[in-house]
Amino acid sequence: MINFFKKPKQKATFYRSNEEWVNALSNQPDELAISELRQILIRGLKPALNKYVDRELNQFVEDVAQDALLKILSNVHTFRGESQFVSWAMKIAVREGLSELRRKKWQDISIGDLAGSDPEEEGAEINSRIFATNDPEPDRTTNQNMVLEKVINVIEQELSEKQKTAIMSLMVHEIPVTVVAEQMEVTRNALYKLVHDARLNLKNKMEAEGINPDEMLKEL
Repeated sequence: MINFFKKPKQKATFYRSNEEWVNALSNQPDELAISELRQILIRGLKPALNKYVDRELNQFVEDVAQDALLKILSNVHTFRGESQFVSWAMKIAVREGLSELRRKKWQDISIGDLAGSDPEEEGAEINSRIFATNDPEPDRTTNQNMVLEKVINVIEQELSEKQKTAIMSLMVHEIPVTVVAEQMEVTRNALYKLVHDARLNLKNKMEAEGINPDEMLKEL
């Protein structure tokens, strides 16, 4: 696999059709195709990620392109031909780059300092997620505050500490799954199960409190 990322000595062949790309990258991938796709990804990633990267853009893009190539090679069989292959590959690369940027943003921050800290701060975070509105009507604001208080009480009283940490980290603070799973020392699948159980618990308790869970849980 390492050889895939070395520049071949031969002149690159330019792949045009979706079928040509898929054939060249399937089974035993053609090094020329990989080299060409890598250069395409790098050219596309630089303008796509430029505004998000403060320094060392070239090195960051090189790393992202390599990681994206590995993901593309592993998933080339899933390409359905609904778009141009290069566009499909670029979307994967951009997602990879943005995911890496989110991971770097949070890598030095403990989720324990964010989730399960000050209930008032948590309430403000939840309020901004669920009731983001410019409507100044006093009656609406009062009703929102009453609902918010019930939601916070349900979270505080009905969720385990792990469930609360997962919900607040992922859905309120929007910390990447990989970072939350790593800091909580669980697998991604275990984290998904934890969140699923927490949302189910919240839904049942909200219904008992007379709160429409569909409205709350679409944001939480």
